[in-house]
Amino acid sequence: MNAINKIEKFIFESDAWKLILVIALLTLFKTGIWYIPNLGASQAIAQNPFTNPFPDPNAHYLFWSWLGPFLAWLIGATGKWQFFAFHLFFSVAFTLLFIRVAFNTLSNDLARSSLVLFSVLPVSATAYFWVSSDSITLFLMLLALAFPRSLAFTFIAGLLLGMQHFEQGFFAAAGLLFAIAISHRQGYALKYSWKFCLLLLIGVIAGKFMLFGLFSHYSINVNSGRMHWLRGHLHLLLNLFFFHFHYIIWSVLGLGWLVALRFTDWGVKSVPFFLTLAGLCLLLPVSGDQTRVLAIITFPLVSAYWLFNQDFLKNLAKREISLLFTAWALMPWGWVQGGAPKWSAFPYDIAYVLHRLFGWFNVPADPALWPF
Repeated sequence: MNAINKIEKFIFESDAWKLILVIALLTLFKTGIWYIPNLGASQAIAQNPFTNPFPDPNAHYLFWSWLGPFLAWLIGATGKWQFFAFHLFFSVAFTLLFIRVAFNTLSNDLARSSLVLFSVLPVSATAYFWVSSDSITLFLMLLALAFPRSLAFTFIAGLLLGMQHFEQGFFAAAGLLFAIAISHRQGYALKYSWKFCLLLLIGVIAGKFMLFGLFSHYSINVNSGRMHWLRGHLHLLLNLFFFHFHYIIWSVLGLGWLVALRFTDWGVKSVPFFLTLAGLCLLLPVSGDQTRVLAIITFPLVSAYWLFNQDFLKNLAKREISLLFTAWALMPWGWVQGGAPKWSAFPYDIAYVLHRLFGWFNVPADPALWPF
């Protein structure tokens, strides 16, 4: 176990920047950086966010993620590379904000444990594997979690979240409210109060109504969005889940399921977490991007009960964190879309750069789906 001892020493005794750098490099290698295949469609919205550019009613759901394209339009980031860089900025901001919150609110050792737990969860790299509107969604979620004492800020963050991705924001906030309310009745207080969760949820709903008002004011014709898409694809989604549910369920937390197993040691105090997690997992059969959706909507839940929960982090031995980190470093990227396992985009990143520099490799004219 000499190797594990050295890894443990590195995690908890090296300079913080060295640990962060190693995790970043491992994440890049394991995951790579690419963009969601429909990013070009969202870019079309950014050309003029006051007109629906989609004649296909099945694409209208993209228009409901209105905030990101509007902000890109506002700063002029409407070209292909500018639009990608705009969303990548939020991916990086999401990671840096997590690091800042962890090291500012937790002791040094607990912050390092939290960072390792965060890294092994698929949510930490989802916004890099698919640079997309999720980059903004996750940043807004974490922004709300970072400043729980400011109720006005919580409401504003919820409002923006509702304008960015109402469904993900709604289930994430509602799930957290449900869990926190049960914990409150048990007499166990976490960092986040039920008032914080309720205000966040109200903000998300208000953001949706804000979009209704905007679309009505500018006479933008748009259907129900994701509900319209779901009605036309429900049979396909149910089939995808039925035939691939083993890997789909595993991919929601990945190695985080080992953390969940450890969390059962809390006994009845862990019940609110697991009840909520089970409830949110009921969305898997009706989700097309299974890992992506569940990783995002469970992020506030795992943040409250694991990542920023000092009581839980204190009970994790350094050896446990070291073994988890080692297993994560050795395992390939586990992520599911459309019921099919995906792999690292990193080799495609290298091939694309070599293609642009030297003309090597045959890269499709539109490489959006190339790694997938």
